[in-house]
Order: sequence, then structure tokens, then C-alpha cells
Amino acid sequence: MDAFSIQNNDELLLEEKYQFLETASKTNTAGTIIGPLLTGILVFQEADLTAILIWLISMFICVGFRAYMVFVKNKDQSQSTKRKILNLNVGVFSVTACWGLGWLIVTPTLPFNLQCLYLLMSSTAVFVGLYGYSIHRSTFLCFAAPIFIGQFIISLIPPFMFPWPILMGEFAFSLYAVKMASYFSKSWVKTVSLQIQNQTLNKELESERNVAIAANIAKSKFIATASHDLRQPLHAVNIYLDLFEPNKLSQKEKINFLQIRKSIQTLNSMFKSLLDLSKLDANSSDNLEKSFELIELVGFLSNTYTPIAKNKNLVLQFDFMNMGINGDKLLLQQLLGNLISNAIQYTASGTISIKLSPQNDHLHILIEDTGCGIEPALLDKIFDEFFRVDSTRNMHDGLGLGLSIVKRLCKISGTELAVKSTPGVGTTFTLQTQYLALAMHDGAESSTQNILHDHQNPQESLWETKTIAVFEDNHTIFEAYKQALTQNGFAVLSLPENSQDLMKQLANINHIDCILSDYRLETTTGDLIIQQLRDSFGVDIPAIIITADTSPQHIQLFKELDIEVLYKPIGYSDIVNAIKLLLTK
Repeated sequence: MDAFSIQNNDELLLEEKYQFLETASKTNTAGTIIGPLLTGILVFQEADLTAILIWLISMFICVGFRAYMVFVKNKDQSQSTKRKILNLNVGVFSVTACWGLGWLIVTPTLPFNLQCLYLLMSSTAVFVGLYGYSIHRSTFLCFAAPIFIGQFIISLIPPFMFPWPILMGEFAFSLYAVKMASYFSKSWVKTVSLQIQNQTLNKELESERNVAIAANIAKSKFIATASHDLRQPLHAVNIYLDLFEPNKLSQKEKINFLQIRKSIQTLNSMFKSLLDLSKLDANSSDNLEKSFELIELVGFLSNTYTPIAKNKNLVLQFDFMNMGINGDKLLLQQLLGNLISNAIQYTASGTISIKLSPQNDHLHILIEDTGCGIEPALLDKIFDEFFRVDSTRNMHDGLGLGLSIVKRLCKISGTELAVKSTPGVGTTFTLQTQYLALAMHDGAESSTQNILHDHQNPQESLWETKTIAVFEDNHTIFEAYKQALTQNGFAVLSLPENSQDLMKQLANINHIDCILSDYRLETTTGDLIIQQLRDSFGVDIPAIIITADTSPQHIQLFKELDIEVLYKPIGYSDIVNAIKLLLTK
């Protein structure tokens, strides 16, 4: 602990001492009045009248002075804690000094029995104050010393007031009082010091936690801001690349074009990882559990990743028996997709095997590859954000977020995740989900395959009469959208952003089937445009916003407004597919 912390703890300890002393002093106030009054009444008839009056008047003046110091003087908040303790000490000393004065001027005039009574009353006063004042040495001395000094002076001056056994008892009691005060003080200081240290540690932990939270928020904001600023121009690059027709280029130009598109696809993949991370930070990943057939999940994964594996001459095989699953299919698609993509990236040759089976009535998944493997010392780090093994960087162009996203998705879904790996042999990921696995009835598999087939071959005639309102302030990008949508059988409406002009044009339009809008327009935002059109037609028109903004607030906003979101960068073929999918819901 540094010097500043020690000094700060000492100041806190002193403040705690004063609070305790003040409370004890206020509690003992009644005793400071009753004690002298009762003593005066008991010895009044036997004591010298002048001596007893001097003693009582002095006592009540000092009691009043003590009350002033405790209840009035110390209410001044500008005083330091040391000054407040000094004021309290002076007030306490003034009262016990009167008890000491009583030994010198009152007890010599009393008979033996009343001298013993005075001894009892003064000893009781010491005993009562022992608990309250012993925690601070100077306060205890100011309290006890005047009584003991007056008592020993009168007892040891001939003629002796008390016989030697009582004198020995007085001496033993004084030593006992001092010893008990020292013991209680040490115990109290130790206890309170531990409390202060715990409070200090708790504050430091809270401060560190707040710093960590602030750093995490800053990281999320940085990711959102940086990805937004980079997504905008990259989106335009994607659109412009889609306008090219590679077959019309010369062979050399075609090779260069395909290399450029491959690099852009890599960037797109990186941005998708950042988007997935932003969604998880925003708690905006929908966790929708409902029944689906396992073949649907396997079909999607196979169609998506088998071509990628074939490009590397890898075998991607699925070992499963169709069954009903009660769980979140989309979450599983993302989770397993990241693991399969990771296996493909780090496997140079061989096989990637995915086995899906029921275990304890729940879906169990095994993903095994023949890749480069992972060093045992790095197994705990591979799930950290942005972590990439130095020896395999040339095999992967990503950001190192895939397995971090997998870990978060496992936490969301309650899935137990384990990994085993042997360098140079391969890696095995094991997932035990909480999703129930149910046996299928006869014929269920074939019906599912028919459903998949229908989705993979949509009827183009469905789109011939669909009208799409497009809001895009970049003319080149708008023309690209228009060309792509028109080629797919859509009618495209170009509408103005200005509210008044927009309302005039809407007066001549019977219906709109879907709205496609950029989020940041010249004079407004896409969500406001969509709301205006929905209000104008009185229906919740299906709508898609294209944006580079992945901030948690906007992710949540679009979700509340029931607006589908496509994140830049994206090609217009993906936009067309998204519109088709939206219109079939």
C-alpha cells in the first residue's frame, strides 16, 4: 500500500474514532447530570455545606460546558477532525476534573461510609466511560486521569482515608481500567482498520471495474465508428464491382479483376465479424427457440461451405440422422458456420467432419479437422478477441473474431464448448447444446428436402408486379440498384426525400410493396422516410435499410421498428435476394 493510501486510511480511522467518541459522549450526557446530582443528595447532610455547594456548582457548570463543546462547538463543519476531538477532550476533562476536585474538597468532610460511597460513584463513572472513551488514548486520559489523581492524592496523604485493602483495591481497579482500555482500543482499531481496508479495496475494485466497463464501451464505440467510416466507401466499391462484366474483359484484366474481388470479399468477411460482435455487444442477437428439422440446418451449412472447401481441395462431410430440434436454428447456423469456416481456413489438406447426434436427448455436435492444430498453451487464448496465432497468420486474413463470437454464442444458448488439439494432426471442437433432439416420423426427411428445394429455386414470376420504392442519394448506386431490381422483375420508384414533395408523389401511387432506403440521406434518415410511407398508406410496408452504422443503439432501433437491415459493404445481388426473402414472409 502506498504512502498516500496509508495517510488516507489514517484519516478515515481518525474520523471513525471521532464518530464513535461523539456517540458515546452524547449517550453519557444523562449520566453526567444524574451522577453528581445523586451523589450530592446522598452526602448533602453530612458534608460541609460550602464544599458541597462549590462542588455541585462547579460540576453543573462543567456539565454545561461539556454539552456546549459536544453539541454546539463541534457542529462547525469547517473544523478538522483533530480539532473536534480536542474540543471533546476538553469537555470530558472538565467534568471528570470536578470528580477529582470532589475528592479534595468534599470527601475529607464526610464520614467513612460516605467516603466509600463517593469512591463507588467515581469508580462507576470511570467504568461507564471506559467503553466509550478508551478507543482514543488522549480522550481516555482526559477522562480517567483527573479522577484517579484526585483519588490517590487524598488517599495517600496522612491521615489515611482508607485502610490498605481498599487502597490496594483502588490501585488494582486503576490498573485494570487502563489495561482494559488498551485492550479494547487495540481490538476496536484492528476491527475498524480492516473495515476501512475492505472499503478501500471495494472502491478500488469498483473503480477498476468502471475503468474496464468504460474501456469496453470505448472499444465498442471505436469498432462501430471505425467500421462505419470504412464501410461507406467499401460499399460503393462492392456496387461498382457488381457493374463489371468479367467476361467482357481481357484475360489479364479478368485475372486482376478477380483478385480485386477476392480481396474485397475478404474485407466483407472482416466487416461481417465486426457486425456480429456489435450485435452481441448490443444484446441484439435474437434467441428464438422453435422446432425445426436437422436436415434444414445441415442443408444450409452444406450449401454454404462445401464450395469453399472444394476450392481448397478439402472434403467437407456431415454425419447425421435427421431429427427434430427444438432450438434457435439461426444461432446454430452462425455458431457452426464460424467453426466450419475456421476449420477450412486452418486446414491445408484432408477432411473436415461434422457429426450431429442426440446425447442425453439433446443435440451434440463434433467438428473435427485435419488441420495444423493448436499448441496446448494457446488453447485458452484462441477464444479471445483479435487473437491470432503468429505461426498461422499467413493462412487466415481475418481479424481473429470468429472463435470469440463462437464463445459468446455458446454463452447465450447455454452450450458447453470444449476443444482438443494436437499440433500437426488436427483440432476437435465439441458442443453439447441445451436444444432437445426428437426422433422424426416416417417421411419427414423427404418433406423437408422438398421445402429446401422450393427455397433454392424460387419462382421468378412472383416478382413481376412488385413495386420497390428506393431512397438513395448517390446517383450511381441508385442506378445500380435500379438495374439489378429491374432485371429481376421489379418496378422501381425513385422518390424524393423532401417531405412535401414526397407526399405529392405518393398521392398518385396506389401501393408500394417494399421500401429500400439508405440510412443516412442528404436531409433525413431512412427510418423516418419509412415511417412516413407507412403512415401515408396505413400499413407496415416491408422495409430494408442499408447502413454502415453498427452501433448498438441503431441495431435496437431498427429491431423495434420492424425494419430489416443490410450492413455495408454489400453487393446488389445480396440486396435483391434480401428483398425477395422479405416479400415471401
